Amino acid sequence: MDVDTDGAPDPMAPERIHVDDLGAAVIGRVRRQDIDAVMFDCDGTLVDSEPIGHRVWGALADDLGVVAAPGADAEGLSFEQRLEALRTTNPALPPTEVVYAEYWRRLRTAFDESLQPIEPTYRLARELVRANIPVAIVSNSAQERLQYTVSCALPLLAGVTLVGWTTQDRPKPHPDLYRRAASLVAAPADRCLAIEDSTVGALAASRAGMRTLILDVAIR
Repeated sequence: MDVDTDGAPDPMAPERIHVDDLGAAVIGRVRRQDIDAVMFDCDGTLVDSEPIGHRVWGALADDLGVVAAPGADAEGLSFEQRLEALRTTNPALPPTEVVYAEYWRRLRTAFDESLQPIEPTYRLARELVRANIPVAIVSNSAQERLQYTVSCALPLLAGVTLVGWTTQDRPKPHPDLYRRAASLVAAPADRCLAIEDSTVGALAASRAGMRTLILDVAIR
C-alpha cells in the first residue's frame, strides 16, 4: 500500500489481495459501513475468460498474419486499444470493426463451450446482492460482450448494473466507466470499492476517486 507524505498509509491507494481473502475483506468493510457499493471488473476478476480470449485471438492473429508490436503490454486494455497498438507493425490490418466482428464470433463459440466463473469473486458478488449492497460490473469489453459474458457464466448476476465500453466512453485506464457506474448505482465515488485484476483497471478506479483492491493473480 502507498503512503502519504507524512508516512501514514494512503487509504485510497490500490491494495493487493489474494482472491481467497477477498470475501472476508470486503464483507468486513461493508459491516463497518466503510463502503456503499462494490464495483467488479469482469475478465480475470469474475470470469476466467482471459486464457480463452488469448487462445482465440492467437488463432485469429495467425490467420491475419499479425506481427506483434515490440514492447506492447496488453494487460487490462480494451480490444480496440490492443488492435490500435498493433497497427504500428501491421499497417495492412483490416478495419477494427471487421477484425472485432470475427474475433467476437469465435469468442462466443469458445465461451459457450468453456467459460467459467472465478468462484470466490462470483460468490462474493452474490452475497453482496443478497445483502442489498449495490453492485456493478465495469469492463473495457463492449456492452454486448459484457452482457453475453454475464448471461453465459454469471447468471445469478443478471440483474446487476453492467457498465461496458461504448463509443461515448474512454476505456480504462480513463475513469469514465467507473464514474458512470457510480452514477448508475447512486453512490459517491469515494464510497465505492473497486475490485480489479490489472493495474490499468486499478488506475481507472483510482482516477474516478474509488478505493481499489487488486487481485494477486500471480498466486491465484
